[in-house]
Amino acid sequence: MSVTPPKTLYIVAISLDGDTELLNEWLCEHCPYPPVELETPGSTLVWVENYFESEEDALVVLNAVRDSEFPISSCELRPCPEEDWTTFWQHHFQPRVIGKRLVILPEWLRDEPEWNGRDDQRETVLINPGLSFGTGDHFTTRFCLEMLDRLVDQGVHPARCFDAGCGSAILSIAAHKLGWPDILAVDVDPLSIEQAGENLELNGVVSGIDLGTMDLTQTWPEGQFDVVFANLYGGLLMQLAPDLIRICSGTLVLSGIRAVETDAIASLFGDLGAREVRCESDHEWSGFCFQIP
Repeated sequence: MSVTPPKTLYIVAISLDGDTELLNEWLCEHCPYPPVELETPGSTLVWVENYFESEEDALVVLNAVRDSEFPISSCELRPCPEEDWTTFWQHHFQPRVIGKRLVILPEWLRDEPEWNGRDDQRETVLINPGLSFGTGDHFTTRFCLEMLDRLVDQGVHPARCFDAGCGSAILSIAAHKLGWPDILAVDVDPLSIEQAGENLELNGVVSGIDLGTMDLTQTWPEGQFDVVFANLYGGLLMQLAPDLIRICSGTLVLSGIRAVETDAIASLFGDLGAREVRCESDHEWSGFCFQIP
């Protein structure tokens, strides 16, 4: 099914000077799409934006934030017409080379000679992110893609893979193109799953990836998976830790972790029996690779 963004989105733009962790967790819990952070070089002020399809929903969150105890500097509502949304993605989402095997390519550049005429052996993953915020530009998604490339380099070829918080399905499509045969990709947001389905069609994926809407705080898939990717956020990963370890029979990759949460995640999953294989950070976000015995 093709997903068409609404004619106008509504943006709640919040500025604050300080840690955004608690605000972001609250927004993830109460908003249909995850927040986007914008920083200005040389300034400690951070803008946090959330996108809404209806003005009414945006106003509810706007008023709740204004009445909250979050240390905000300002909070405002502004419309974002469809053409501005499209321009935003085409300006900010650029081709990205990942590891040894992958190129993440915006769908609107697929016919450009620079990319269409490549003679390398990399697999191309075409993505139209829509409203699902999965492009590979952010550390959280890029870390998962780089771990995928590294696992393939190590000869890992799982019978089953679980992609929790799949967003645009960029990771699942990449894993499928690199030869992984059976992938379950889920997200709590139905619109992300619709957009993921469109991206599967865009990449000619007709089998091997099952998509589903799933709230992991309520239900889990049956059986175990050789490789599990969970690109969520720190608080939710800690809440789900026992279940993530239970369903993983091999490699567990975690992302969406604030740098300040790194030690807590390492300690919790270590206490539950996971063996840390790799940890990377860009000083704001972190990701882990664990081995589950």
